[in-house]
Formats: sequence, C-alpha cells, structure tokens
Amino acid sequence: MLLAAVNIPCLAQDFKPYAGSKLDEKASREASAAAPGKESEVYTTGDAFDKVYAFYKSLYQEYTMRSSGPKLPSGQQIKWAFFILDGGKDLASSKHWMKIQRPYVGGADGKDVRDVTVIQTVRAK
Repeated sequence: MLLAAVNIPCLAQDFKPYAGSKLDEKASREASAAAPGKESEVYTTGDAFDKVYAFYKSLYQEYTMRSSGPKLPSGQQIKWAFFILDGGKDLASSKHWMKIQRPYVGGADGKDVRDVTVIQTVRAK
C-alpha cells in the first residue's frame, strides 16, 4: 500500500516564489480587483524572462496558449508563459495557476509599463 501512495503524483502544488523577486502589493490589489472571484499576487524581478521561465518550467506543468503574447503600441512583443499549479487541464478549469511575463503592463489604463519580469499567481476564491 505504501508503494502505491509513493507512485501517485501530487497534482496540487504550492507556489514557490522566484529567488529575489519582490511582492508588489499595489499590482496585486489591481490584478485582484480586475478579476472578480480571483485573488492574485504579483511579484517582480529584474532577472531575464528566460531565466525565470526555466525556473518555473522545472517545477510546474506549463499550459501553452494558442497565440503568442500581444505587442505593445511601441511594437515590443510581450513574452508570457502560463503554468498550472493544481492539476487542472487548462486555465479555465484550474483554480490555481500562474503567469510570467515581460515587460510588466499594469494600471487601470495599461500605461504602467516596466522593463521587469512579472510573476502573477491567480487563485479562485
């Protein structure tokens, strides 16, 4: 019986903050307010998107979007990747997932653009 339990993969995983990332309380409040029924935490780091992506790719199941990230009005491509933390089959059915993105685009008008990598967790309330 113990062997069977050892071989069953754990579907739900706790979020592990990226080393050196900082919780952005204002961005967390804004993201939570923009998605009723969801609670978000937003972390930022100056580290490159690819470095943060590699860290989370080693920990969680990636969910591949059908399209690449949008472009800013300047033409800059937004890089993003999504990871499911609770074993859901997609983001719509997941109750705990995360996104990494660079650059940060926030604020009610989307004009708060920062050249940092963002790590946003989303959890259903």
